[in-house]
Amino acid sequence: MHLLREYINYIRKAQGRHQIHSPFVYDFVDCCLRINLSSDFQQKFKHLKKSIVANKTLLHTQDFGAGSKKMKEQRTVSETYKNASCKGTYAQLLYQLSAHYQPKKILELGTNLGIGTFHLQNGNPLAKIISIDGCSETQEIAKKNVASKNIQYITNTFDEALNNLESNTFDLIYIDGDHRGESLIRYLNKLNEFSHDETIFVLDDIRWSKDMFETWIQLKNSSDFHLSMDLFKMGILIPKKGKEKEHFIIRLKNVLTSL
Repeated sequence: MHLLREYINYIRKAQGRHQIHSPFVYDFVDCCLRINLSSDFQQKFKHLKKSIVANKTLLHTQDFGAGSKKMKEQRTVSETYKNASCKGTYAQLLYQLSAHYQPKKILELGTNLGIGTFHLQNGNPLAKIISIDGCSETQEIAKKNVASKNIQYITNTFDEALNNLESNTFDLIYIDGDHRGESLIRYLNKLNEFSHDETIFVLDDIRWSKDMFETWIQLKNSSDFHLSMDLFKMGILIPKKGKEKEHFIIRLKNVLTSL
């Protein structure tokens, strides 16, 4: 019921393409969001999803953040996919972002089973991806699901991994894990040195809890980010320093079925 109320508010405030006067956001809505998944990709993902849904292997997961609202620490691969993986419209969005903006370097905080990794990598197969997760068992599944010489998997907590991360500047940073506002702020502060003015920060589960949504509001109002887009479950932030501060609420299709 809470999410339904939030969704109604989101729909009421969402802006259509003709209400958007930012060239970047207009391009995002008119071009990026109109990218269709290729038939080849759809077949590959259909095969991957079928194998994951049928996988009853029991995982002993380690949650270093707020943890799952629905699952116990011991869960099967299929249960993990059902309740804790990026899917539907939002997984497609990762593919679209990667395909449209062609980021050369991508950082992912929260590998899980590699569904997000799979979409980012297929959107731009030439991108160098670093994917970090604190749970070794789920990340081992991800390594099998998405194997590529362009993907580096790191098993560690986000804090430790970022402290030891080699000098890099990422064009797209996807954060999906922890689900605590205070931690999200801390990660973003650390990521300053790994980003540039045009880096696209994709934050998952901004409405996961009251704390997360309050943090999202704080971030969209922050002087550190001059462009923000509310996509209901996900939020996008871009530094774009020196530009006029802008915020947009963008309506996506089939949002409720992707939660």
